[in-house]
Amino acid sequence: MRRWPPIGWILLGLVALALVVAFLVFLYMHPATAAVLRDILIIALTLQLILLTAVALFLVYRLIRLVDWLQQEVQPILQRARETVDTVYGTSAFLGRRLTRPTIEAASVAAGVAQALRTLIRLLRGRAL
Repeated sequence: MRRWPPIGWILLGLVALALVVAFLVFLYMHPATAAVLRDILIIALTLQLILLTAVALFLVYRLIRLVDWLQQEVQPILQRARETVDTVYGTSAFLGRRLTRPTIEAASVAAGVAQALRTLIRLLRGRAL
């Protein structure tokens, strides 16, 4: 896509400014036309305001419906997530009581017995020499 050079944008701005000034001079010279144009613009702006208000009200209504739908969809998901968390918590507590703690205690006893045997073997070797 070909870009306009900066001088092109400057000329376009000057032409637009000249058209606005010419239009304002025309309205100054013809006050009756300016009054009619003013009334037409007031009516157009009022209609635009009514339309925008209706669109805003429709968007608020849709937003309320979206929030209701999300609550209906998210509540069951959160409930299932809570049940899953409770199940995982119960499983980890059960494994901690029934598996992990006895395993750690058995490993501790085994380490103690191994250390006692090493000490005993060192003592027996020391007497044999």
